[in-house]
Amino acid sequence: MVFSLVAYFVSMVTAFAVVMTVLVDFGDSQLRIGRISQPAVSVLAGSGDALTNSEKAREEQKAAEARKVLEAQRAAEKAAEAKENAKKLARARLARERKEATIARQRQERENALAFGYTGQFSNGTAGLYSYAPRW
Repeated sequence: MVFSLVAYFVSMVTAFAVVMTVLVDFGDSQLRIGRISQPAVSVLAGSGDALTNSEKAREEQKAAEARKVLEAQRAAEKAAEAKENAKKLARARLARERKEATIARQRQERENALAFGYTGQFSNGTAGLYSYAPRW
């Protein structure tokens, strides 16, 4: 029983190997025939080595596409950098405006306090009295 199973397995492996060999040889012969016929057609058409020309054209097209992609990436990087610079300028301008607004508000508060006679934090070291009389 075991011998018949081993013999069956060996015969199946051998049959598979024979079929694969035939298929590979047939495919290889088809490739050879295809390679031989293309240059002959190109010589008859008068285009020289069409395979080489088409490969060069593909490579040039790929190089052109790569250049376009590179230029697009550089443009995107420049745009992103410009956007970042604009954000930085806007932040600086906003900070400056806030600082100026704070200084103006403090100046207005000081003027209002002095106008109503409150010297509190604006007195020059003397005890501030609540008086509406002008100070000399």
